[in-house]
Amino acid sequence: MSDDDPLDVEVVLLDLAARTKADVLQRLAERAGAVLGRAAADISRALADRERLGSTGVGCEVALPHADVPGLDRSLTLFARLARPVEWDAIDDRPVGLIVAVLSPPLAERAPSTLLARLARLLRRADVRDRLAASSSDDEVRRIFADAG
Repeated sequence: MSDDDPLDVEVVLLDLAARTKADVLQRLAERAGAVLGRAAADISRALADRERLGSTGVGCEVALPHADVPGLDRSLTLFARLARPVEWDAIDDRPVGLIVAVLSPPLAERAPSTLLARLARLLRRADVRDRLAASSSDDEVRRIFADAG
């Protein structure tokens, strides 16, 4: 993926009801498992293990959880807008309401990617966050990422 490629968000979850960060990660893992034909428990464990290394809450009510998942043959990007923000131990101590999760094959099995950096740059933009917060459909969310990325 080059910096000129559109950002492809395959899974969109709007107004996801969750009470905790663990709930959010579990719901993302369940959805990713269904899409990838993998056990949600493996994905949930990978996300939780990465989160234990340090919070993926990057500020401005955004989190970018990510994990390498052994056995994946492709990356998967998921977007979730929460019905209510949850505590995430974010860098700015604010709760998180917008989440973009990236699951990837282990680095040894894939080319290095600038995807997380591109997503972080994109989500620093208030106009993009505002559009995502107000989006009303999966297609609209995908268009926001593709056009802005």
